[in-house]
Amino acid sequence: MAEAHQAVAFQFTVTPEGVDFRLSQEALKQIYLSGLHSWKKRFIRLKNSFLTGVYPGSPSGWLAITAVTMGSTWVHVDLSRGAISRIQRHLLTSCSCYFSLRQQTLLSALLFSTGVWILGIWLRRQMLKLLLSYHGWMFEPHGKTSFSTKAWV
Repeated sequence: MAEAHQAVAFQFTVTPEGVDFRLSQEALKQIYLSGLHSWKKRFIRLKNSFLTGVYPGSPSGWLAITAVTMGSTWVHVDLSRGAISRIQRHLLTSCSCYFSLRQQTLLSALLFSTGVWILGIWLRRQMLKLLLSYHGWMFEPHGKTSFSTKAWV
């Protein structure tokens, strides 16, 4: 019964005047809702792949690092030890005609904080690999715990 109802949703007839094409409003609504559902699922899949790709880190961590860096730039405290000004000098040669000096400083601080965030993610991944690959505790005699195992714990 459902197949017959769907078949009636799309009708076309060929007449001597041309092709007569009729669509049901319900069919168009279902096509729209199907496309909307598909795009929602695609967006959720993209979001999940991003979050798993930066696993030890999080977008809120990036936001915190960026806020601290931007705040320190605003009060003229250099937390980057000159890295932001070096990035700004490289930006000055390539895009000085597009951005003002303040915008270049903010863009440099944003690039620096993003780099710090990515470096932190990489360091945490390496630390997790190191910690999770330790198997020395399996080869120790029962009742004796070495210093390296205690440090690992």
